[in-house]
This record gives sequence, structure tokens and C-alpha cells, in this order.
Amino acid sequence: MTAAEIDRLTPPDRNRYADLLRLAAIVVVVAGHWLMAVLLVRDGRLSGAHLLTEVPATQWLTWVFQVMPLFFFVGGYANATAWSSAEGRGTRYADWVRGRAHRLLSPVVPLLAAWVPLSALLAAAGAPPDLLRMATQVVIVPTWFLAAYLVVVAAAPLTLAAHRRFGPGAFGALAAGAAVVDGLHRVGVPLVGWANFVLVWAAVHQLGYLWRDGRLPRGAARGLGLAAAGFAGLALLTGPLGYAVSMVGVDGAARSNNSPPTIVLVALGVAQVGLVVAARTPVEALLRRPRIWAAVVVAGSRAMTVYLWHLSALVAVTGTLHATGLWSFTADVDRTWWTTRPLWFALLAAALAGLVALFGRFETAPAPPIARTVGAATALQLAAGVAATSAGLGLLAVGGLHTASVPFGIPVFPLALLLAGLTALGVVGGA
Repeated sequence: MTAAEIDRLTPPDRNRYADLLRLAAIVVVVAGHWLMAVLLVRDGRLSGAHLLTEVPATQWLTWVFQVMPLFFFVGGYANATAWSSAEGRGTRYADWVRGRAHRLLSPVVPLLAAWVPLSALLAAAGAPPDLLRMATQVVIVPTWFLAAYLVVVAAAPLTLAAHRRFGPGAFGALAAGAAVVDGLHRVGVPLVGWANFVLVWAAVHQLGYLWRDGRLPRGAARGLGLAAAGFAGLALLTGPLGYAVSMVGVDGAARSNNSPPTIVLVALGVAQVGLVVAARTPVEALLRRPRIWAAVVVAGSRAMTVYLWHLSALVAVTGTLHATGLWSFTADVDRTWWTTRPLWFALLAAALAGLVALFGRFETAPAPPIARTVGAATALQLAAGVAATSAGLGLLAVGGLHTASVPFGIPVFPLALLLAGLTALGVVGGA
């Protein structure tokens, strides 16, 4: 299909800017992960480190590379549009959630189908347990986003109803709730901080509703004003109020803005939304050009595959080059390390392109038929599916795909939990 045909077939009401933002956010995440992952050889052993730990001054870079708020912001716009359309068609809530879950989660299935048996084979072949655990944890880390986002999607009809009634007040209430949770977490109340996986990301998600309704500031000047307010909030929070400077977790740090999330990420989201508003008019003009829009469409059709597999590319390239001796890994983050980043990125991009070519087709796989049930059975199955899927993905993101203390190193419980959840949601098995 030509660029002109893609442009012509795009619905007039399609928000091209939202599609670009989603794609751009994924590109930034990939680049950030590839840059932050530091592979060093010390005393003859390959080890993994983090740039933010090795060079603490780089923690400021996370103000650029932490773009998860953009995902939830664009997701808010998309989910409001999708649910409003579903309401107009008379689509049931359960069917809508299952449809959204299939689009979101079906690309995870081939990732697990490849890495679970591969991890077991490597363990049986005598791979060092510490390296195997690190590698399998790295490749599955991206799923933490899916765990949080699935809950936000399932709650979208409720949060959209709150938005319709209270407008910006719904965002304010969620942000205030996140701040309260932060305070309780700081004084040592156990477990309460994890509530912010819902409150923080749901708050940013509400900003997407405001965008769809045209209730965000308009124009470059007002957008920059909103961004300035967000960055001022960041400066206050990370300065006098003592929150961490890094927008992602740092090994050994006393505080983290990411695990669990804090109100800092809401402020970052406001700043990013302001920049999005400021850039909207000139960027939308570019997106009306058929070739540029076609490039966004083609790349966007494989965006989730890129996101899920980019760290597999990192692990594959690292393992291959270390085993063959074709790359000279440094002992520190020195000048050589920095000057080799362009070539390193090129190798990772080539590996990722191969993985996308191999697994990208699963991203657009048709949804399996969903058995239609009604009443309490549907509600219970849906709630259980969302809970089990999110819990399974979260446990895997934290623990990885290798546990040395169990047979074959396979983490049976989180995998079984995830499989049960995916089945209940109809992502696998046509539940």
C-alpha cells in the first residue's frame, strides 16, 4: 500500500498526533533502556550495572527518558474514544475490556513462549544462575507497564464517568490521593505505597480525557505555561520536599519515584502534557503529509512488539558478543564506553529488527471468539482475569523467568497465575 493510499484510508477524525506520541514514547523508552543498561567485564566476569548508579550525574536524564506518563496520557484519550464508541454501539463492558485486553496482551504470549523454554534449556545446559536470572529478568521487565495499564483500562468506564461529572476535579482527587499515599508510605505504613500504581497512573490517564474533551490549554504559549508549572512542581518535590531526582528506580537509593510510583510522576506527566500541547499545531501540520503519516502508521503497527522485545535484543547481542569475543566490554563507564554507543545501538537495532520481523505478526492477530456469559459470572470472571493477569505480570517483572530453587528454574506460580488470567480474559483459549 502506498503512502497516498494509507493517507486516504485514514478516517478524518483519527487523531494522528496521538498515534505519533505513542510511537515516539516507545522509541524514547527503547533508547533509554539501551543507554541505561551498562554491561561491564570486571575480573574476567560479565556483569550488569546501571548508568544511573555508575554515573549518578546522569540521573537528570530520566526527566527526558521517563515517558511512561505519555503512554497513560495517550491511553486516556484512546480509551475514552473507544469506550464512548462502544457505548454508542451497545457493546457490553465485559466484551469491551476483553477486546482491549486482547490487543494489549496478545504480543506477550510469544515472548513467554520463547523465553520460558529457552530459560529452562539454558539452566539445564549449565548457564550461571546469576547471569541467567539477570537476563531473564531484563527481558520481562517491560511487562510491568502492562500490569498497571490493564487495571487502568478495566477501570476506564468508571474513571470516565467521574470525569464526565467532575471534569478536572477527578484528576485533582486522584493526584491528591497519590500525595496522601506518599505521605503514609514515608511514615512507614506498610504496603500502602503500592496503591499508587493505580492512583498515579489513573491520574495521568485522566489528563487524556481532558485532551479528548478539548479542556486542556490550547496554543504554544499556554502549553509552555503548563509545562513550566509541571517542571516547577518537579523542582519543588525533588528539592525541598526530598523526593528522588531520578524518575526511575536507582539501585541502593533510599527513595524511589517508580516503585512504588509517587506524585512526582504526576508532576512529570503535567510537564510532558504541556510540551505536547505546545508542539501540537506544527507537528499536526507535518502529519498531514502522506509520507510522514504512512511512516507513523507502519511503525506504529509494530510498536508493542518493539516495546516487548527490545530488551531481548539487548540480551541476545550481549550474550553473542561476549561468548564470541567480538566486542571489547570495558571495566568502567569511560570514554571508550561512551564513544562506542552509536555502534552498540546499531547492533541492538539490527537484532531488534529481526525479532520484530519474526514476532510482529502476533500484534495484529485476530481475537479468538469469546463465549458470551451474563450477570455475576461475567463480572467475576472479568475481575479475576484482570487481577490474575496483572499480578502474574507484576511478579514476573520483579522476579524474572528463572528461579534457581525450583525444577528447571521455571517460576511456576506467576506463570500459572498469568495463564489463568489470560484465559479468563479470552486472550488465550477463547474463554
